[in-house]
Amino acid sequence: MISPIAMGKISRDGKIIKATPGIKVKNIKPIDINSQERYGYLISLPDRLVKDSDYIVQLTAENFGENGPDFTVTSIALRYQTKKNFEVIIWGDRVQSGLKMETVKSNWHFVIYDI
Repeated sequence: MISPIAMGKISRDGKIIKATPGIKVKNIKPIDINSQERYGYLISLPDRLVKDSDYIVQLTAENFGENGPDFTVTSIALRYQTKKNFEVIIWGDRVQSGLKMETVKSNWHFVIYDI
């Protein structure tokens, strides 16, 4: 049986709501994102949490809404995964047309597994 080794709930402003001890989150502005606004999060892992950079990260973004909950297209992605950290980018449809995806700030959750 594979069990989670770390998890957390992060607020839209990058503050940890709840997380495994030693996890750190920092707001970043990704430089290689084609978006008017650039938002992202850098998640730093405690030493020796994972064996290598091939751990599994399960991500869930809460429904994006600039003025509270909203029903719009929201997507979340992980990138630049290393043994020490990874980036999380959340995309939302700001105009709710399905055509204008931009990086957004949203509450989100993660679970890390290592085999």
